[in-house]
Amino acid sequence: MAAFYDEDNFYQNFNNSYFGDVNFYISGVISLVFNIILIYVVSKVKGYKAQVKLSMNLMALLRILFSLSIALTCPSILYSRRASSLYIMKNGINFPNAIGHTFLALFVSFMVMSCNGPAIQYIQVSNMLSFSYGKVHRHISIIPVFVAITSLALIFFGYVPPFYTIRISSLVRRILEQEGDTPYLIITVRLTYDETNTSNTFQLLSQTCTLFILITMFFSIITVILCTVYIQKQMKIRFIASSNSKKSQEQLNKALLLQFILPFITIHIPFYIVVVLPFFGIAWRNFADRIFFLFCWCPAINPILVILLVKKIRKELFTCENGMKSQAQTRSIALVISL
Repeated sequence: MAAFYDEDNFYQNFNNSYFGDVNFYISGVISLVFNIILIYVVSKVKGYKAQVKLSMNLMALLRILFSLSIALTCPSILYSRRASSLYIMKNGINFPNAIGHTFLALFVSFMVMSCNGPAIQYIQVSNMLSFSYGKVHRHISIIPVFVAITSLALIFFGYVPPFYTIRISSLVRRILEQEGDTPYLIITVRLTYDETNTSNTFQLLSQTCTLFILITMFFSIITVILCTVYIQKQMKIRFIASSNSKKSQEQLNKALLLQFILPFITIHIPFYIVVVLPFFGIAWRNFADRIFFLFCWCPAINPILVILLVKKIRKELFTCENGMKSQAQTRSIALVISL
């Protein structure tokens, strides 16, 4: 593979359509704007504890980085039934292959962390409502670090093409010869282990990486369900029916639920269709290619839903807007008086 891009091939597109690229760029801008707004507003809300604010702001920052990795890679998929492999091809601005592979690896890693993030938030809130608050706080912060490091390591060794020669799909080889070299990830989509394959070590690492991602997704769903039951139980014990604390907690629960449902619809389900179903010989190529576009809207829609549906955050946002308008009017009056 070439190490550097060609000046004549500055922008690449392997879809024969720019719909996907435009979709990624628009969602990226929306994600950047509304996540920054959410970070600012959450920092101003007085009813949330510092730990809750930090957790929500870190999730917003993760969504921004997720959108950035998508915009820089504009990923598309290509499935080879004969090779039992799924290829995630990089589109868009052409980078040196090492940089392109890094962005693709970060894209998949951020996808995993976006699925894992809501579960961590649920654990943190459950811990705050528990009677042993503070004892396990440090251990909770280790979980996302472990998931991030492990997923990145497995992606680099299991999805990024290795330095040694491996067998790739003839279709992919033909596309690269016609359109020019580009970074890509290879996901082995077979349940068995092919001992005759010269790249069997890479194949095994790829299967291990996919299994780790599935386990992470599965445990995030189980964690959210168990924590939801526990939070509801603790609210009945700790809060009076009409107390402000209970209303604040209910608003927070609504935000947590939204931040779980959206990744489930836009990441979990597309991942199962695009990656898991081909393991069983089911590959809806055209549909899988379209549903793959949903990934980019998770970090973009999430902050909008939180701002619109969580009363405390919405109220604080309008308060900030009114405050800025009042300041602007005051400055205008002062300017008129000075003139």
